Amino acid sequence: MYISSIHLKNFRTFRDAKIDFVHPNQNFDSKVFPLPKPKYPNINLLLGNNGSGKTTLLKAIALASLGPLIDDAGIPIYRLIRQEQGESTVSKGRRADINAQFVPSDLELRTVKERGWISNDYSGLIESSSAITKLGDIERIRWGGETDWLESFWFPIFEEDTSLYFTLGYGATRRTERNSVIDPAARSATRSIRGQRVMSLFEESYSLMPLSNWFPLTSAFISQYIKDILNHLLEGTGYTFSSDRELGEYFFEKDGIKVPFPALSDGYRAYIGWIGDLLYHIYLLWDMSKHGIEGFITDWQGIVMIDEIDLHLHPSWQMRVLPTLSKALPNVQFIVTSHSPLVASSLEWMNILVMKTEDDQASTAERIHHSIHGQDADQVLLSEFFGLESTRAEGK
Repeated sequence: MYISSIHLKNFRTFRDAKIDFVHPNQNFDSKVFPLPKPKYPNINLLLGNNGSGKTTLLKAIALASLGPLIDDAGIPIYRLIRQEQGESTVSKGRRADINAQFVPSDLELRTVKERGWISNDYSGLIESSSAITKLGDIERIRWGGETDWLESFWFPIFEEDTSLYFTLGYGATRRTERNSVIDPAARSATRSIRGQRVMSLFEESYSLMPLSNWFPLTSAFISQYIKDILNHLLEGTGYTFSSDRELGEYFFEKDGIKVPFPALSDGYRAYIGWIGDLLYHIYLLWDMSKHGIEGFITDWQGIVMIDEIDLHLHPSWQMRVLPTLSKALPNVQFIVTSHSPLVASSLEWMNILVMKTEDDQASTAERIHHSIHGQDADQVLLSEFFGLESTRAEGK
């Protein structure tokens, strides 16, 4: 499943905004989405100043992707309804709306047809509609889908052991705990698996699944395959993943020196942490008996959101992180945020949405039809994408 568009009303910084996204199944150059096809058609980069709505947009997508499961997903809802200037926080009748359109993958479309949930001639979009209302000091979110076919199309969202409607979200405060701290059973007892996959966007204290928790359980054949994938995603960092362990923690090797995961720098732990968590969720859901190991990563479909993709990353890695991810997981739709001109210059303008805040503090998203691909950092910072007047420090 890929998100095609989202319409937000009174959702935090957004008063009324409709935003379109690129995805691997996109029909480019169509009347509906008249854009040239970018080199990386599965990447969406959100740029913008602090407070312009980048993280808020990721949260909205996460909520919309849960469909009718949102009522029971265990997502903490806090101050999501927009408050206008001069408006009381206890005003009655305040409400926020999230309306999104998703494109089903070929597998999802085939599955729901085979199960008889929709007619065989249907090939349209999956609609998601939710409303957030305020009761006293408490906000609550409720699913708003009403038609029979809509609810039937969403029915697989209530199945946890399936790759259908796959969405992952990683917040800017993401971290990976030691294996001894993680208790998967306790997580499952308090919220749904699908809710857990996006919880990092909503809870600062939510930690990711460490490699040391699940990788030892894989077979020799599968573990070698996952090791190769991880090393491919680490190309350019100087590190390689080792199967050696000490006190339950895996080593990463650089220039002949082996370093356990907890001793790596913040940058490497931030990057390896969410990559390992992503591979964990794919490993759990991939049907080896049906599909085999081929396509384990390249065929995987779904939405992956990362807040501050450049978090702690060296500039040399900022320039290649998104192209690397796009090539390694070509059927995954990535929606990421960044403040890095080097990350932005690795993409074409079709991949970039610039978040802006109007005079009334309402956020909008704009696709600027101007190329910054391959430009140096100064050129990008002085462009419309960042809007700086100078890259020099202020004089005395």
